[in-house]
Amino acid sequence: MPTLDSKLVEAILKDAVSALNAGAWRPPGGGATASAFEKEAQRQLQVSATAHGVEDKIILHAGRKFPDIVFENSKFGIEIKTAQKGWSCLGNSVMASTLVDGVTEVYLLFGSGERDFSARYAKYEDCVKSVEVTHSPRYVLDMDVVAGGSYLDQIGSTLAEMLTMPDPVGRVVEEARRNLQPGEHVWWISESAPLAIRLWESLSPLDKKRFVSSAFALFPASVLRSPEADYSDFVVWLSQRHSILHPSVRDSFSAGGRIPRIELVSGCLEDVPKVFKTLHRNISEIIRVIKDEITVSDWALYYKCSPSECDNGEKRLKMWRRVVEPLLLDRTRREDYTISCIRGFLDQVVG
Repeated sequence: MPTLDSKLVEAILKDAVSALNAGAWRPPGGGATASAFEKEAQRQLQVSATAHGVEDKIILHAGRKFPDIVFENSKFGIEIKTAQKGWSCLGNSVMASTLVDGVTEVYLLFGSGERDFSARYAKYEDCVKSVEVTHSPRYVLDMDVVAGGSYLDQIGSTLAEMLTMPDPVGRVVEEARRNLQPGEHVWWISESAPLAIRLWESLSPLDKKRFVSSAFALFPASVLRSPEADYSDFVVWLSQRHSILHPSVRDSFSAGGRIPRIELVSGCLEDVPKVFKTLHRNISEIIRVIKDEITVSDWALYYKCSPSECDNGEKRLKMWRRVVEPLLLDRTRREDYTISCIRGFLDQVVG
């Protein structure tokens, strides 16, 4: 029996597609339904494989696995797609959680048309046009993607690499972040986020405190920015990571107001933004979140630093202080006494 390699698989596919296009089969009812086409594709592939001396079975998983069809005892598989017209459709999840064990090389066999049904094949990775999000990131397939212009070509990865890496979605998200325009955010409810959307007002006081503290920890430049805070990073984080909608986020921090006086251990500040009081009231929880709750990878992502720069709580606290101190000073008149109070406060809580 000949060795099954890419060249032989493509020869088998070529003959099977030729038989399909020669009128050996026509979709029942005029349109190529996925189930009908999968069964016929398996039959034609088995006939072609046998003709090429391949004795192993062509196994049909019929949508329960990725890919739909595999060559027994090999790394090769074939995903089946259909369309009523055209040569594009939504593909499979980037996560590939239903991947058949051992499969790393996948081809796409696409049937399209009603009266004028025809079939085509290509390497799956060459047909990945882009990635879109339904409940999770999925490939968008197009048989007419120009050679060398697929999404995987653009990000410098192969399908085999994506199928075997521990976090393929992370690779996609990383690429998306690189191409963001000002004011844009990557949108996807993560695998770990609750499925049910919750409103902020439904949260317990303890949860509200924890999330507000997380905002000060992760997004101080947004929350404390002068002259007006921008809470968009926090809002997106709440939605993506925790499935929480917060329609009046400013109210949780300051609502734009000022307070006549705030007492710190290091002294008293007068006529300061209300957000100072919110920061002061939550400082113990903010420190706890920074030291014990935020992961190294998340900190590195939001602070744009290397993991080695933030791999323990003390490093993260020092980095946080370097960001927060000038932001607090910018919200005051920068008098010597005010500067001394703010620095004394931070010395006490951070060091």
